[in-house]
Formats: sequence, structure tokens, C-alpha cells
Amino acid sequence: MTTDFEIQKKNINFYSASEIASKIRSGEYSSVKVVNAFFEYIEKYNRKYNAVVTLNKSQALKEAEKADRLLKEGKQLGLLHGVPITIKDNFKTKGILTTSGYKPLKKNIPDTDADIVKILKAEGAIIIGKTNLSILAMDMQTNNKIFGRTNNPWNINRTSGGSSGGCATAIAAGMSPLSFGNDLAGSIRLPSSYCGVYGLKPSYGVVSLNGLQSNPKEKINGVRTLACPGPIARNIEDLILALNIITKPSGDYKRLIPITKNTDNINLKQIKVAWIDELGGVDVDNEIKQKIQEFVKRIENAGISVTKICPSIDYNKTWKTWGSFVGMMGGYNISNFSRRISSFFAKNALKNIPMHQNIIKPISVKKYMIASNFQDTVITQLENFFNDFDVFICPVSATTAFKHHAQSRMYGNFIVYDKPLKVNGKKMHYHMATQAYTTLFNLTESPVLTMPIGLSTENLPIGIQLVGRRFDDYNLLNICKVLNEFSDKITYPLMKISKKS
Repeated sequence: MTTDFEIQKKNINFYSASEIASKIRSGEYSSVKVVNAFFEYIEKYNRKYNAVVTLNKSQALKEAEKADRLLKEGKQLGLLHGVPITIKDNFKTKGILTTSGYKPLKKNIPDTDADIVKILKAEGAIIIGKTNLSILAMDMQTNNKIFGRTNNPWNINRTSGGSSGGCATAIAAGMSPLSFGNDLAGSIRLPSSYCGVYGLKPSYGVVSLNGLQSNPKEKINGVRTLACPGPIARNIEDLILALNIITKPSGDYKRLIPITKNTDNINLKQIKVAWIDELGGVDVDNEIKQKIQEFVKRIENAGISVTKICPSIDYNKTWKTWGSFVGMMGGYNISNFSRRISSFFAKNALKNIPMHQNIIKPISVKKYMIASNFQDTVITQLENFFNDFDVFICPVSATTAFKHHAQSRMYGNFIVYDKPLKVNGKKMHYHMATQAYTTLFNLTESPVLTMPIGLSTENLPIGIQLVGRRFDDYNLLNICKVLNEFSDKITYPLMKISKKS
């Protein structure tokens, strides 16, 4: 009897990017065949999920033909020669619509590529489409007034997460083997967790963010810290492949921090794991806690050292400082007079959301220096924590993918939610449930991998964050490859459809 997993391995749409690259190089598959297979899947399923919002079909097929022709001539462009990929719709793509989900940009076609796009193209990758996101990537769900809402492939009544929800849904639904998003508050990690795929937020500064499409009213892109581009895939090997590529400097941006590639085999009995199923006083769904505890027990039984412990940092101040940076970067052109008025009216609404309390407060050079000094402190505290541990495991979110949650109103381009989510039967603010566990590690600039460890009783993915030392991204990925063997293996929903068809 053929299992769902075996069908998954036989379906080209669920091959890894690494496998596809290998089969194209060997001549077993043509790039044209592969690219067409993904377009067919997009045409068949995207109406239901709304993950890919702009197709690049004509150009992609021309590039696939060129890739096949070059191989016949004995020429290879790079690690992703002829491999189709998708790109989040806030990375500039030359000649391809780039909207950031924002109405004033609905006809915006850039005349240049973002750095990450240039590098991927140079390695032979073929962009088959752009993926959906929230308005200006500022929400933890994926919805905007140009393209509408993206649905979770495990249950279309549930959110895919945000803001890189289109990327994660495209990967989980077999519409792309590899996708690239960005993460300022968990925008790679939350969708990856909700959709049951693997996402990497690299160490801050090792991948260029140059070429991010910002609000056209802002002449200068203010996002200069915390945010990181990163890959989303269906396995860790593809994250490693992607990291090999996107950490290369482009011709236009040389301010990257180099990281050492580490391919050493990891002895599982030498791995030291710190873990927690709740921190900072933020409750987590009991089923997520149970899955984390079961996962930790399995790795402990395999001989891995595990310790239940939290890093000794001031979580409340860390959240507030993250908000200070976001407020200074994302609203540098808003006057302090306007900020004072906004702070007065929003005070009660934000009293239980520490990460947002400083976003709209007045800014100054002094406040920037205070925030920078505290960031230095918390980075040092977490890095010292890793003197005793190799990886820290914690939840991604207080919940699994929740039902599409209606907004209460808009504050400028920012979506406000008054209605809380439910965690273990108790009310929790939307932003605490979705951002409390992720924003911490944007401030600490840590590399974080999100991977699925199983399914809930409602058949929804449950993911964990695995946090590593700064600039030790490859070691983190290698450790996660070992730990991943102890996760419950999941089969993506469309595989069951393939089995019946």
C-alpha cells in the first residue's frame, strides 16, 4: 500500500529545491518541465489559497528554456540553476509588479531588483511569482485591499499567519519549492509554524535587506535594523542551500557580516538543549506545551542533554525596546506633536501590549541611545546564556493557526484589533498571542529556525523556535537537522488529494 509520504516524494511539486536542482543538473528533468509543473499547481490550487498574487509565467518559461540550453552547452549558472522560486511581494523585482500589499503601489513595477533577488537570479533561480503579504508587511495575518486574504492550506478558515503568509502557504501547498520572505516581528516564523513548514530568520546583518519596497511617501527606507530576509522551505537542507546563496554580498551592498560555513557532523550526545514551554508570563495553548514536552522527552531519551530553563533577561523591557526601534524606523517622518496626540488616545489600548507601547511615543536621539544600550545588554545576556547551551527551544506563538480574525479599525496603515484571541479558554490580546515569542529574538539579532514537530487534534501544525548564537547560523541548522529526526512527520494536505485522484 502506497503511503501519503511516498506519494509526496513522487510528486515533483513536493520535491525539495535541492532535489530539483540535482535532477535538472543531471538532465533527468528539464527546467521547462519543472517550471510548468509548478504553474499547473498554482493554476489548480491558488484560487482556493490565494498565496501567489502575481505570476511571471512568460518570462519564467523563457528563462527555463535558456537554463536548459545552457546545460546542453555545458554551462551552469549556480546552485539553483533552472529551479523555480517565489518571492514575497515587498522585495523589488525588476519588471515584475511589486505592491507591498499597499494600494498606492498597485501598479508599481520596479526598474531594479532587491539585492536578495539579484543574488538568487545569479545562482540560476527562476522567479515564477510573487507571494501575498499584509499591508506594508505590518500584520501577523496575510490580507490586503489589492489581493485579498491568504488561506491556510490545512484549513482555509484559518489564517496562514503574516506577514509572509503567502510564502508559507505556497510552500505547504506545493506551489513553490523555495520562497523568500522577511522578518521584523516573526513574519517568517509565525507563517512557517502555522503552515507546517520550515523557516529561517538568519542573524541580523548577514543578509542584505537592500531593495525592500517601502511606503512611497517615505523617501528613505527607515527599516535599518531588526529586520532580516530569509528562506521558507519544506526541509532544513533547503534552508542551508538558501543560506549559502543569500549571504553573498551583492555589487551594490557590501555591509554584510560574514559567517563561517560549518558542515561538521553533529554528535547528538554532545548537543546541549535549553528549553521552555512558556516564558515572560505569556500563556501558551496546552496542546502546544504538550507537544513541546513530548518532543523534548524524545530527544532526552536519545541521549541529548536537556535543561528546562529561561534566559535571564528582562522580557518586558526587551519587548518595549523592540517597539522603540520599530517606532523610530517605521515612523521617522512623523512629528513628535502627532506622536504625543496618538500616545494620549492609544494609552489604554496599548497598556497590555508592551511591544507596541513605544512605537507611537515621541522619539529623540536620547531615546535612540537608550534603546541601543539596552539592546547591547540583552544581546550580551543571551549570548552568555549560550556559553552553556547550543540551542534554545521555545514556542513560536501562543496558539496554532487561528480562525481568520477580523480587524477593528485602521490607524493609518496599521491594523488595530480590539477583539482578543482565546488561549486555554482565556482572552489574550491578538498581538501578545502572535508576537510575544518572536519579537524577542529580533532585538537580540539571533538566528532562529522554526520547524514543525507535529499536528494538533484539529489537524493544525505545531511548530517550535530553535534559537542559536549570533552568527552561528550554520551550526544552528546542523543541530536542527539532528533534532528534526525526533519530530512527528507530517504529510501536507494536498498529498491526500493526490492519493485520491
